[in-house]
Amino acid sequence: MDDNQFSFLYHYSVKLSQNLVLDLFQKQMILSKRFCICLLILFSILHCDDKNTTEEFQNGFIISFAIGVLPGLVNNCPGVDLVVEKGIDYPISVEKDKISWFQFSQKGNLTPPEETRDYYFTITKDSAASISLISWTSCKNFSSPSRNGLTPDSETPTELKFKIGKDSFRFAETNRYRLELNSPNQTNVTVRQN
Repeated sequence: MDDNQFSFLYHYSVKLSQNLVLDLFQKQMILSKRFCICLLILFSILHCDDKNTTEEFQNGFIISFAIGVLPGLVNNCPGVDLVVEKGIDYPISVEKDKISWFQFSQKGNLTPPEETRDYYFTITKDSAASISLISWTSCKNFSSPSRNGLTPDSETPTELKFKIGKDSFRFAETNRYRLELNSPNQTNVTVRQN
């Protein structure tokens, strides 16, 4: 085994273990949130003995919970199949009516607040393929994905280039993207974030 193969295997195993730890952490966070919700509901029901006080307390609690706490506990974001890192080409097979969400990595993209920088996402495709980039910003809250694709910053028959906002990286865990095939046949594309 030469150094290149060893380096590839090492980086692949590190990336795989990082993804496993992240998945485990996310699952534990979901269980913790559900447990907290059950405790809060139980506490609100059992808190008072007086029926009038209990009803007033429960009504106030439910309103406060719905406005202040619930949006932070609910995660409406779909799981991601890919985390796009800066400067790496990703070959993707795009099929009609197949939804596959991805998000952008913060790695290499976060800059100091006073620094301005443009971020781009490039799709290299076959000239016959018609593809849209669909965004879902703030998916953690009670929003829904955009029905229309983003408008490319520049476009050629074989390349679409989209300008991506800085918040897509700063709040990567609450922003999702997917490619939508508008032409009839399955196609392979390459995506890259610069």
